Amino acid sequence: MSSVPDLSIRQFDFDENPETASTLPAATYFDRDWFELEKRRIFRRNWRCVGHVNDIADKGDYVTDAIVDQPVFALRCRDGSIRAFHNVCKHRAHLLLTAPRGTLKSKLITCPYHAWAYDNDGCLQAAPHCESIRGFDKSEIRLDALKVEIILGFIFVNADLDAADLLPQVAPGVDRLVRHLPDLETYRLASSITFDIAANWKNVGDNLLECYHCQPAHKAFVDLVDMDSYSVEVDGLWSWQGGICRPENTAYNLPAGLSELEREFATFYIWPDVAFVLFPGSRAIASFVFGATAAESTHQVFSVYTPDGELDDVTRDICRYFNDVLGPEDVALVENVQKGLHSMSYSRGRFFVDPERSYYSEHAVHHLHGLVFDHLRDFFHGA
Repeated sequence: MSSVPDLSIRQFDFDENPETASTLPAATYFDRDWFELEKRRIFRRNWRCVGHVNDIADKGDYVTDAIVDQPVFALRCRDGSIRAFHNVCKHRAHLLLTAPRGTLKSKLITCPYHAWAYDNDGCLQAAPHCESIRGFDKSEIRLDALKVEIILGFIFVNADLDAADLLPQVAPGVDRLVRHLPDLETYRLASSITFDIAANWKNVGDNLLECYHCQPAHKAFVDLVDMDSYSVEVDGLWSWQGGICRPENTAYNLPAGLSELEREFATFYIWPDVAFVLFPGSRAIASFVFGATAAESTHQVFSVYTPDGELDDVTRDICRYFNDVLGPEDVALVENVQKGLHSMSYSRGRFFVDPERSYYSEHAVHHLHGLVFDHLRDFFHGA
């Protein structure tokens, strides 16, 4: 691919000042050639959250995922370490592991197609009848590994083995999360819900990262969170936003007697496609992964982790609120935006920003757009 065909993309110049900037061109939200560039330049070079260490607590446990169209898996190895590989057999490209999660039936990772088997280092150990194949050397064949990093118990993988470590780039946000929940490494999955959304991943991210839409679109949410206390912070590869919640509201009721810290709702976003959400009144944390699957489709997974893997009454009510109210409200919003992005009457919009970083400030959306621009800078201006 030598160029991006849409003229509005080629002529775009990103303004680093959010007060005067315009959003990314509409075509970047549906142009298929542009999405191919994003797959290579963004998703195959950045960190993807694939779960928590306690999702694969025992030796031989695994989880599978996909970095857009690249199947991957993370495995708890026999030495207790966690490793990750491309989930593709080196023989004929069959997926090695086909379930979302499970446990290996033996010490080896065995392809269900022709029974090629690999050890926990990804080295080929068995290939039936290979002794009859001229010049075949098992020792030369191994699965392609991914880089792995564990942050607060959550497993991040990267297809770029030379990628910079993630933690130093998001440490201030991680430190803030630890002040709320210092023992996240011990948490266990309690609930998960998925939404397959007919919208581009950036569209889903834009909606997640601003609360300008909250008053008209999320009546219960603005009854829960005091919008006067809401603020937005951006830095590097992360952003943080949220506010203080009211104990009595129409979303869900908080326990009495909580401190201000315990009543803070917060969204901690890590580039490019994951956020961690704190719901006050609960010791739970939610991971919010909005993984791109195509130019105009996103697979959104909202997973709730708790200290014991169980839902107490408050956390169960939070799940009910997100699953039945807040989540569907946002899905409808972004799907309608996706339709509007195709209109010949729209090319790009303006950011609504407040120097005080209040609830209606779209600083975090501007931050997301800036990161997209940085990763594909040379493809703008007709490059």
